[in-house]
Amino acid sequence: MRDLAATEFRRQLIRQDRAERRIALSHLTGKVKEVDPQTRRLRLIIGTSSSGAEVLSPWVRWQEAGAGGLFIHSEPAIGAQMTLMSSSGSVGDVSIAVSATYDRDHKAPSQSSDTAVFEREAARLELGPDGFLLQGPVKIKGDVDITGFRLTHNERNVGSDHKHTEVLKGGDISGPPQE
Repeated sequence: MRDLAATEFRRQLIRQDRAERRIALSHLTGKVKEVDPQTRRLRLIIGTSSSGAEVLSPWVRWQEAGAGGLFIHSEPAIGAQMTLMSSSGSVGDVSIAVSATYDRDHKAPSQSSDTAVFEREAARLELGPDGFLLQGPVKIKGDVDITGFRLTHNERNVGSDHKHTEVLKGGDISGPPQE
């Protein structure tokens, strides 16, 4: 006859082992290996096998920074660090990849404590105590209305109160704006 206490003890150890495994699998950190923009899914490197091969997550969705009233889309970069969230502890289709933190491969775009920075390749937008700073090639599609006291280009006034030099009568072309 089996010892009921020993059987129950083994059963509890198995349950504990399963619970600890699920807890361990609920948050896995990894680097982006592949991205499929058509399906909006990616795979993370979540470990290394005993033979040294990369262990990849299944294809999972990634979480966007904004959805609802504010729409933000930014495809994760290859090599970016992310956390694979699996609330049930079972990694699979319902898991979601969430941006993690900056690391030595992907440095933070700023060290400032009072400026928010959005950066993607050649484009950069800073929102700070002195206003907006936009860097990189800029294209504007649509109407532009400017209201303010000053508008300059390369430190030259081109606002509504600027004056031109070498003004000629008729249809001739005048000189550049005054400095």
